Amino acid sequence: MKRKGAAARPGGILAALLIMACCHFTGEAGAVDEGNARALGKKVFAEQCQACHETGGDNDIRKHTAKIATVGMDAYLTGQGRVFDHMPLFEGGEKERRAVAVYVTMDINGKAPDRPQVVRIKPLPLTIPTFDAKKDQYVLLAWNTLGMKCITDCDGSFSFLPPGNALGAVLLKRGPKPQLVGEGVELAYEAPEGSRNPAAHVDFWKYAPSIIGKELPLNVSAAGKGLSGEMGYNDKSRVFEAAGIPVTPYVDGGGVNPYPLFTVTAKDKASGAVLARTMTVAPVGAEMGCWICHGGTWRTNGTSGISKETAQGILKVHDKRNGTDLLARSEAGRPVLCQSCHPDPLLNAKGDPARLNLPAAMHGFHVNYLTGQGEETCSRCHPDSPTGVTRCLRDAHAAKGIGCGKCHGLLEDHALNLLKGELAAGKQRAELFMRHVKPRAVAPLAELKPRTPWLQEPECLTCHVRRGKPQAAKVTAFNAWTVGPGQLYRNRKDDLGKVPCIACHGAPHASYPSMNPYGKDRDNVQPMQYMGLAGPIGARQRCAVCHTQPMARDAHHKAMFGG
Repeated sequence: MKRKGAAARPGGILAALLIMACCHFTGEAGAVDEGNARALGKKVFAEQCQACHETGGDNDIRKHTAKIATVGMDAYLTGQGRVFDHMPLFEGGEKERRAVAVYVTMDINGKAPDRPQVVRIKPLPLTIPTFDAKKDQYVLLAWNTLGMKCITDCDGSFSFLPPGNALGAVLLKRGPKPQLVGEGVELAYEAPEGSRNPAAHVDFWKYAPSIIGKELPLNVSAAGKGLSGEMGYNDKSRVFEAAGIPVTPYVDGGGVNPYPLFTVTAKDKASGAVLARTMTVAPVGAEMGCWICHGGTWRTNGTSGISKETAQGILKVHDKRNGTDLLARSEAGRPVLCQSCHPDPLLNAKGDPARLNLPAAMHGFHVNYLTGQGEETCSRCHPDSPTGVTRCLRDAHAAKGIGCGKCHGLLEDHALNLLKGELAAGKQRAELFMRHVKPRAVAPLAELKPRTPWLQEPECLTCHVRRGKPQAAKVTAFNAWTVGPGQLYRNRKDDLGKVPCIACHGAPHASYPSMNPYGKDRDNVQPMQYMGLAGPIGARQRCAVCHTQPMARDAHHKAMFGG
């Protein structure tokens, strides 16, 4: 850990925005015995660090590490010398590195040991809407497009995930040949009580002029959507859509609900008569544990959000490494949207096309600090910790042990896919983040296929090739990316080119049957409503949900699964 004289290499705009974003300790395997680690850490610290980072001097180690927990300290040691050259690469293996992390945080800084956070979740009440298969003429299917939408709720400091959920729906008229209905009807959505006033819980609307460049009415998104309203009909996709619903996980009266149930209603446009009504989850999380490395605490309820102290620590490091003035701007009431510099397909943000897109920049930078770990790394930044407040992996894949890595790769693989895509676009900055990272799912690096985030995702049909169930231990969709928007699961249609796959199978990460921590059938409302069982719509020969006469064959999946 001896210092070198060279100046720090300049980083990208996001190079240090979240230097160790979301080090949410989950008690992963490989943790060292604390007693032995402290002794070993003291020895290695004396050999490698103490010459420059003594305690009590001008370069006191406590000044640099006082806010960092053990997991974060371990990550800093992992990443030193990989992106910036003011410090050399750590000399030693995993055991020595973790020992130094324990010694610095516990012995020098007097911090308590890292312990897993286990949030106790109380299931929420649920009433399944009614459906009478003998009388009802319509079936209404609704869904969330992503299965989980996250928000950065530190809007007074910065933002890269403003509030904005998306719902889709189709209305089918039942009959011998069911028909999609797009004319003469109106579809509307409505948030549940307690989730209709997000402006009372986050500061996005206060800082919207700086973040997105315009004033907004309270509880209305940049897309003009509120917590209730009409769904527009897309003539091309033949889907009713509402994109930009500004729901948050915070509820009136306190507490967190990452899975608010929205009511979707279809009415006859001329008479106003209700044709069908259902409910769907609009999932939203703010479980980003940046505080572990940047100091501060969770912003809300001890489980969610980025506090002001944490956000300011992030900006301070960003400014130091990149020569920006983001902290000063935030203190002056002018926080920025990260996509104002970095392109991002998620928000359709053009940014500066010479810079790395936001997902490539964030994953590419942080993999240098989080390399060599397993799927627990994902839950430090994404709300999928199995003991956290959100637990967003809730479908059959998760139940069968199919984790993030089987589809997206481990962090090294995921980051390299994105960086290779940017390198192919001529952005040489990607090389800086790639030089110390090796793929883990495939070898060599040349076999990794570049991809564009959000526009190319794992191809479902890589594993689901026939009607038989894939073997969980053997399947992987990693490195088999969709081509074109029509192949994305959220857009794909059945073999008739009419009904979206997502309408019958459920949202990503919550496909039917799903197991929601806030109530086992919270994501299964429509299967339970129309069939009385949790599974894809039409499962177990329940074709009568839509088809009022027996079907000779399955026309929806014939080409996909062989009839």
